[in-house]
Amino acid sequence: MSKILEILKEVKESGIKNIYKKNIENVLGALTKTTDFWKMIDYSNIPVPYAAKIIEILKNKGIVEIKNDEIILTPLGLEIIKEEGVSAIKKELRCEACQGRTIPFYKDIELYRTFVELQKDRPKAIQDFDQGSVTPETTIARVLFIDSKGDLEGKNIIVMGAEDDLTGLAIALTRKFKKLLIIDIDERLIEFDNKIIKELGIENVEAKVWDLRNPYPEDMLGQFDVFITDPPETFIAFKAFIERGIATIKDEGGSGYFGLTLRDSSIFRWKKFQKELLDIGCVITDIIQDFNDYMNWDYHEETKAQKVAPVNKKPQDIWYRSAWYRIEVLPGFKRVNEQIPQEIFDKLYLDEEGSTT
Repeated sequence: MSKILEILKEVKESGIKNIYKKNIENVLGALTKTTDFWKMIDYSNIPVPYAAKIIEILKNKGIVEIKNDEIILTPLGLEIIKEEGVSAIKKELRCEACQGRTIPFYKDIELYRTFVELQKDRPKAIQDFDQGSVTPETTIARVLFIDSKGDLEGKNIIVMGAEDDLTGLAIALTRKFKKLLIIDIDERLIEFDNKIIKELGIENVEAKVWDLRNPYPEDMLGQFDVFITDPPETFIAFKAFIERGIATIKDEGGSGYFGLTLRDSSIFRWKKFQKELLDIGCVITDIIQDFNDYMNWDYHEETKAQKVAPVNKKPQDIWYRSAWYRIEVLPGFKRVNEQIPQEIFDKLYLDEEGSTT
């Protein structure tokens, strides 16, 4: 049996099931690029608790050592990498202009400059609502990507439960849509948006506080061409948020946008997510890995991620990224608009894979 398969067997015996050989290879490969645990997560694309367990086992086997909060490959580790033909993910080969997004944020430089200035006083991300804000460059790239797909100009758009990224505000600044509704449970974000929208005199925009546990009223069902959201990554949360989005879509051909990580979800959960999308009448048209770059949040020290990490050092650079998904609704789709019970909602954020809330 190869050394990597031996490591994999031991990781599985520790209780982690949604893992396979490639995950071990990616962690080892990442350690040839960096000694920083959080950057290693970025390179290896694996949930934080799983990475922490792999590092623990690698350390026990003498494959790595931890010195001054740095994870260092030992001579044995370097030998295994050579023998097993392990190679690191080469993120440095991504397009520098668009940073791998396919859409450079500066394609509309005036929109970017306006947004950067307006968002300076944005409310800080808070743990209560599982918030974490993407960079301004990410937000503008999202809007331009949506526009490139024909999903902005003249469309009725709903942004639901993800306004900590201010995507709704950025869309409002374009004035290209027909109607825009921004909903979020955080009153601070809605007040922030409404203040700017009013000051700039942007028409056909409504921003209001809404709790996604509650069913939508009739005047929100089947009224939109496009929905945008950013679901928590437990399966139950993903299903609930996507069903809420689809319930707002007018007709076949409507589209949805959302982010999914490999920091809070395994590739096995992605398989389950993607099967669910097919089952509820959608098809995935685009997945762009590492599209969304998240700024480090102030409450990181209080998260499960920091508590299970094998180092005390906090992230210094961007490490939390998510893929940008686009889906289309097919003929025969069904709208689901049911109350989410509190006992289910309590389980929306954390599980064996999720750790950043």
